[in-house]
Amino acid sequence: MIDEERIPEPEPSGALVPPPHLPSTALAAAAPVPPRRWDDDDVIDARNFFARVVRSTFDALDNVGDSIATAIGLR
Repeated sequence: MIDEERIPEPEPSGALVPPPHLPSTALAAAAPVPPRRWDDDDVIDARNFFARVVRSTFDALDNVGDSIATAIGLR
């Protein structure tokens, strides 16, 4: 097959101008709710909560370690 056989024949009424421009259609849609912005108080509360969780976890682990040390006679 040669290149000349693969080229389609042009249509007799084919125009070499771009198609007419039609304005786009606007659609109404509900906008999504914007994400909640953190207030400074919320950030401080979250940091305090995290600090309390970490502190209580370390306190509990310290108590476990102390009880193990007492049980095996290290203290």
